[in-house]
Amino acid sequence: MMICSRYLRIWFYYLNNSLKVIKNVLFFYRSNMDIAEGVTPAYLKLAQIKFCLTLPQYKEDPDLISSLLAGIVQNNMAPYYKEVCTDLSWIFDQTLYDKMAANNAKRMAELEQEKNPTMVDDDDPVSGIWQAKLLYLCSIGDREEATKLAESKLEEKNVPKSQQIDTVFALFRVAYFHGCDIPAMKKAIDKATELIEGGSGGDWSARNKLKAYDGIWSLAIRDFNRAAKLFVDVVPTFESYELADFSTIIKYTVYSSMIAFPRYELKKTLMHHGVMAQALNSDSKELKDYFVSLYEGQYSKFLVYLARIEKNMKQDPLLHPHYKYYVQEMRLLAYKQILQAYRSLSLDYMAESFGVTKEFVEKEVARFAAAGRLTCKIDHVAGAVVTSSTSKNSLQLGAPESRLERGILYQTTVKKGDILLNRLKKLARVMDF
Repeated sequence: MMICSRYLRIWFYYLNNSLKVIKNVLFFYRSNMDIAEGVTPAYLKLAQIKFCLTLPQYKEDPDLISSLLAGIVQNNMAPYYKEVCTDLSWIFDQTLYDKMAANNAKRMAELEQEKNPTMVDDDDPVSGIWQAKLLYLCSIGDREEATKLAESKLEEKNVPKSQQIDTVFALFRVAYFHGCDIPAMKKAIDKATELIEGGSGGDWSARNKLKAYDGIWSLAIRDFNRAAKLFVDVVPTFESYELADFSTIIKYTVYSSMIAFPRYELKKTLMHHGVMAQALNSDSKELKDYFVSLYEGQYSKFLVYLARIEKNMKQDPLLHPHYKYYVQEMRLLAYKQILQAYRSLSLDYMAESFGVTKEFVEKEVARFAAAGRLTCKIDHVAGAVVTSSTSKNSLQLGAPESRLERGILYQTTVKKGDILLNRLKKLARVMDF
C-alpha cells in the first residue's frame, strides 16, 4: 500500500505540472491568436504609412495621416505615438497619449495577473507570460522596453533555445518596424543563425522561418541573388506571418527573382512553381504581367509595369534605398534581351518596341555601352545599334546568360529538327509501303 500511495503521489505531481504547462501554452496561444492563425499583426502596416509621410510628395497627405493616427489609437500605441510625433513633427496631444499609456499599463497588469500561485514562476522558461509581454510591447511600438526584455531573456541560461530563437526573431521585427535598422537586423540574423545552426536548438520550423527573415535582410542590403533563392525556397512552406503577409513575400520573390535569375530560369521559377504560380494567377496578376511582359518581349508593356514597380518600391521602407538601382538594372536586362538576337538593330525599331523616343533609347544604350554593360556600339550614320557579342572582347565582357540562352536555343532547334526528320522518314516509309 505504501508503494502504491507513493506512485500515486508521483503521478499526481506530474499531472499537476502538465496541467500548468498546458495552461501557460493556451494563454500564450490566446495572446497571439492572430499570428497563430496566419494573420499578420495590423500594427506592422503602420511602418509603411509612416515612411510614406516622410516623403515630400506624401508629407501632407490627409488620408495617410488619418490612417496612421487611427491605427495608433486603435492599438493604444502610446510609445509609438511619441516616436511618430517626433519624427514627423506632429503636434503632441498629451491627453491622447495619457489615455493610451493608461491602457498600456492596464494591459501589462492583466498579463502580470495571469500568473497566480498555482502557476510556475515568471522567470521559469516554461511560462509564456514574458513572451506575451514581449509581443505586446512590440505591438505598441515600445522599442526600448521590448529590446530590454528580449535581451535580458537572452542572457538567462535557463531559457530554452527554441524560446531564445523566437526572442531573436522578435528583436529583428522591432528593428524592421522601427525604420529598417540595418545594423540591428544584421545582429539579430547573426544571432538566430548561431542558435539554429549551432546545435539542436533549431527545428525545421525555425530554419524555415529564418529563411524568410534572412530574405528580408538580404533585400535590405541589396543582395537580390540571395534574397531570391531564400524566398523561392520559403514560399511553399511560408509560416512567418508575424513578419509579413503572404502577398508581400510573393511581391518580394518576384522583384528579386526578376533581377537575379537568368531568363531561361524565370519561367520555371515563377510559373512552374506550384504555390508561386497559383499566387501569381489568382491574387498577384499584375506581378505576373510584369514577368510575362519581359519574358515574351513585350517591352512597351514592360516599361509601364516597371514604372509601377518603381512607385511601389519608393513607398516601401525596405526597398526605397534601392529603387533607382533596381529600375536601371531591369531596363538593362530588357536591352540585353532585345539585342542578343540581332547583329544590328535600328534605333527607330528599339524606340517603337519600348514605347519611348529614339533619343531616350540612344542615350541609355550609349551610357550602358560606355560603361561596358552592353557589348554594342551605336552607328549614328545608319541610326542603328550594332552588337559585338561575337567578338573576342565581348566574350569576356558579354552577359553569360545571353550566351547560355543562345546555346540552349541552338540545342533545342537541333533536337526538334532531329525529331522532325525522324517523323518524315517514318512517313516516307509508310507512303512507300
